[in-house]
Amino acid sequence: MSLTQAESVRRSFREFVCRHCCTDPASVILETTLIRNGSYCGRRFSLSGYSIIWFIDEQQVKLFGRDGGLIRSMSTAEFCDVAPTISIASPIRRAA
Repeated sequence: MSLTQAESVRRSFREFVCRHCCTDPASVILETTLIRNGSYCGRRFSLSGYSIIWFIDEQQVKLFGRDGGLIRSMSTAEFCDVAPTISIASPIRRAA
């Protein structure tokens, strides 16, 4: 049985977080539904200080570190393929 896209994003995010910190693989991911202009537009997942925002229409994922800084932005398909191997050594810097 194949995973739904939401299950795939959730699984990939969990694998990423577990690789980068001592998180129990059974920990509950906090999931929030995102609404824009009254319409469903995506989900936010949070676990152990890391979070992602998954924009459904754009098929884009933004990964944020424990400090809230953007680590990487990529397509949903790319995120699901490479999430466990993403390095957090050089997050994208935000303008002051």
